[in-house]
Amino acid sequence: MKQIRLEDLQLGTTIGVGTVGTICDATDPRDGARYAVKILHPAVSRDPLIRARFEREMAILQRMSHRNIIEYYGGGEHDGQLYYVMELVDGGSVKELFHGGQCLSWQEVVSLTIQICSALQYAHNHGVIHRDIKPANIFLTSDGTVKLGDFGIARDLHNSDLTEAGMTVGTHAYMAPEQITGDASITGKVDLYALGCCLYEMLTGEKAFSGDNFMQLFEAHLHGTPPRVRDRIPGCPSAFDEIIAQLLEKDPEKRPFNARHVQGVMLQIATEHNVEESILANAKTESGHRPDVGAETAIGIGQNRLRDRIRRGGQGLERPEASWTVMLAIVLFVSAVLGLLLIFQKD
Repeated sequence: MKQIRLEDLQLGTTIGVGTVGTICDATDPRDGARYAVKILHPAVSRDPLIRARFEREMAILQRMSHRNIIEYYGGGEHDGQLYYVMELVDGGSVKELFHGGQCLSWQEVVSLTIQICSALQYAHNHGVIHRDIKPANIFLTSDGTVKLGDFGIARDLHNSDLTEAGMTVGTHAYMAPEQITGDASITGKVDLYALGCCLYEMLTGEKAFSGDNFMQLFEAHLHGTPPRVRDRIPGCPSAFDEIIAQLLEKDPEKRPFNARHVQGVMLQIATEHNVEESILANAKTESGHRPDVGAETAIGIGQNRLRDRIRRGGQGLERPEASWTVMLAIVLFVSAVLGLLLIFQKD
């Protein structure tokens, strides 16, 4: 693994600011390569828990090596500040594709889901539960490749948890019921629940659960049921609607068995609806195994649309009611023409 030190880089502009860290772009003057650097805020750098979480994030990323997970290039401490270097992703995040309630086509969401599931299954296989899956943490390259990032509150099953028993961590709009109640024995099923929330939002342009404050949101997660996606998007395949409903089950045991199962459903949907334009790569990896199905499969129509929209910066996205608006306009236009014809015939 390539190891890059902060002192070897020239820091550029700030590209993101979080509660505990700032992300800047950076250039290596030796070869012109560009990276992103996450630096812990000086104001919180002395907090033992925050430092421990930052170091845990570095340790997790260091052992992750997957094309759909942000690549890690080393980290440490410089002038009293913790930092780590990672790949610079040029397509923004899924969150940035949303503008005023707009949404993605189901074909695009199929392409995204296959890649997200590939990253999640890999992480879960390595004992890592992300715990903060949301559109803002699903990054994209300009060609539509998913890069899952921000493992700042991830649970590492290979080490003791940094979260005290009974405490909740996560983003309120995407937290599974067992995450809200602070269950000590959470599993990768919390990531699957959050994935269901993300898919619902990508398709409808609205969050699966809403509330004016975190108490209302928690109540919705614990007891509410969002409308079915097909009620909002009539053209969405029934299998897609069903898998989202399963992902949003309150009981973890009723959700899909794992991310690979969800990925398989997406591949089946793609095949049945003829949106898969490329075949699985036949080449083998250096280890002699076939490449990961989700990582190596390109979903033609959805992927091409996604690339176009990333290049447009999210502009031109569809709304779920757009097709009905067009149909209504056509009906009114035809009615007007027929009315004029009747008037001319009477004359």
